[in-house]
Amino acid sequence: MKGNTAISEIMSTDIVSVNPDDTIEIVRGKIADNQIHHIPVVEGNKVVGMISLSDIHKMEHHFTQFNNPEAEASNTQLFSTMLAKEIMTTPVVKVIESQTVRSAVDIFLNNKFHALPVVNQADELVGMVTTFDIIRNSLEK
Repeated sequence: MKGNTAISEIMSTDIVSVNPDDTIEIVRGKIADNQIHHIPVVEGNKVVGMISLSDIHKMEHHFTQFNNPEAEASNTQLFSTMLAKEIMTTPVVKVIESQTVRSAVDIFLNNKFHALPVVNQADELVGMVTTFDIIRNSLEK
């Protein structure tokens, strides 16, 4: 793979997303069920935030000091009332599908990100690109 390859050639288009008003319980479930590490928060077709598995883990560890049934019950209660919009990262760094893989690599390296939403010219979500996509595709070429 060359650095001038378009992001659209390597991005994932099977996107799992959540809405800003979805509970953290829903977010956790979608992350676990789909075995993903990053999930875009979408309003309409526009990306308004990002939540990572690390964000969820930080919440779990922040609110739970002990690993026992009472702590788990407390987390369940908390995660069923907190909303995605309350923990999502904003503003969102995005790439346009016509941008190059090199531009995504630069963003990953400069920001220590591992996933970027990919949007079209109308700023609508069309895919996701991760460091794994870049690695996988570099090995295939």
